[in-house]
Amino acid sequence: MHRYEEKHQLERTAARIFLRLYNVNHSGKLRLLYQREKPDAVLQRHDQSLLGMEITHLFYDSEEAKLLLGRSKGRVDSKEVVEMLIAELNKRIQIKEAKISQYERDYPIALLIRNVSETFGMSDILRAKEQLYKPQGRFTNVWFLSRDKTDEWLLKDLQQL
Repeated sequence: MHRYEEKHQLERTAARIFLRLYNVNHSGKLRLLYQREKPDAVLQRHDQSLLGMEITHLFYDSEEAKLLLGRSKGRVDSKEVVEMLIAELNKRIQIKEAKISQYERDYPIALLIRNVSETFGMSDILRAKEQLYKPQGRFTNVWFLSRDKTDEWLLKDLQQL
């Protein structure tokens, strides 16, 4: 699979997980209208209005990303600390905020961060919430999608913490 196709599939999977969780927990339903670039997806609200969604994936580090994407045969043992994941999460938010001015702005845009790290989950992030970068309001929401040592996905809006 080419990297663009792989990225597209990762984004589609993240959007589907997000939509399932969002629609279970909110009365105003959303659906995936189409995928594109800048933003990665366009969602349609129940009132037919549009919402752009920029999607990014969070890995503990580049070696974990290679391992989980099948590009590495093994992992070098190291002491993993949640602060490294928080630093990467903060960097992802800041990078996406800096790029939002390049996106089509015919509609509001939300950010979805899917944590695919097998090392740290939702509860780890919530325990360290005082270390999180405070989003600057460029996105309507900054959604954090993560597991927590189970197969169940959880969803939190980091702007509400």
